Amino acid sequence: MYGQYYISGVALLFLSVTLSACDPISNQPEEEAILIGVALPETGTLGSAGQAIVRGIHHAVNEHAAISGLTTALAFKNTNSTAEGAMQAYRELTSLENLPVIIGPLSSTATEAVIPVVNENDIVSVGPTSTKAGLSAQSEYLFRSSLTGDRIVPPGVRTAKENLRFGNVATLHNAGDAFSKSSNELVTDELRKYSDVNIVIEESYSRPPGTMISEADIAGPLNNILSATPAVEAIFLSALPEDQTTILPTAYRRGNRASFVAPFLSIAEVKTINRIEPGAAEGAVTFTVWLASSPNDLSQAFVRDYMRTYGVIPDDWAARGYVSTIILLEALQRASEYDPNSVRDALSGINNFPTIFGGFSFNGDGDAVYDPAVAIVRDNDFVSWPVNGKQRF
Repeated sequence: MYGQYYISGVALLFLSVTLSACDPISNQPEEEAILIGVALPETGTLGSAGQAIVRGIHHAVNEHAAISGLTTALAFKNTNSTAEGAMQAYRELTSLENLPVIIGPLSSTATEAVIPVVNENDIVSVGPTSTKAGLSAQSEYLFRSSLTGDRIVPPGVRTAKENLRFGNVATLHNAGDAFSKSSNELVTDELRKYSDVNIVIEESYSRPPGTMISEADIAGPLNNILSATPAVEAIFLSALPEDQTTILPTAYRRGNRASFVAPFLSIAEVKTINRIEPGAAEGAVTFTVWLASSPNDLSQAFVRDYMRTYGVIPDDWAARGYVSTIILLEALQRASEYDPNSVRDALSGINNFPTIFGGFSFNGDGDAVYDPAVAIVRDNDFVSWPVNGKQRF
């Protein structure tokens, strides 16, 4: 049963969640709710993605609500798709009494911004989607359930090269975004390992998260890429979702026929791109954490149950929200106390835990370890490729 309340602009959603009877949380009275913060964008340029993540969070919690048990309160705060909004959300959530953990934020730029707040308050942060390499090492309380760029880019580039057989390529990235800069550096470093690959041109633009780009904003870099000599066969794009949905249609209208290779391109963005400009996303390649077509038994059950609840196939935003919450609930089952240090220690002990992503572990820094997925867009959907050289470290 749901109950919704508001405390200083923070929405609280109470749900009944059963934790393991053999591992009770000793300092949590039965009549009190375990409070979990959620700091994600409900509005702004990342609002749609944020809402999908929240649906995944709800779905994970509801799986545990069928049997009466421990009550969990989700305290929601809208980050408005900006780093500043994320910092404000974290400050407000950390002011709530007995709140030891927050799910969020969405972007790497926002995650980078909230690390000081996390460290100052000794509060656990579980990031469902942040992917910039190196961030978790900056805080013992920061965990991220999405694969970081250093785990997904090398096998992604190898797999894309094997299938697309490109020789001349371009890179394009958002210099105003932490994830995009980090991803581009990893992509460029990986491409330079191949003697038969020539980076013909490297282009960038600059827009911070929360800011929409226009066709005019990226006209110059795109024109330079499309007129480059020799002609490029693939364009490696490191960009935010709202950038992708502008860049791919614009390039298509300008006659581009090179394959876009975009780490973490979501099926939600693919469908938006093809709706804006039919065919613009066809042939694009993604390096990602999950595909709805996964043969994983847990994944297939998740897709069926999600469709039964929401009437649509879940996208990877929903899947990432779902997994981050499943992992957190598992940690709560294992925690001896409901305090930040106990929750942190329980999360650190997650190793090869079965999820819709496959066996899930956290490394010593708090970053996720599992197998990535690589796919190409065909007929407005992803078709999976076997991954060349999966990394498990």
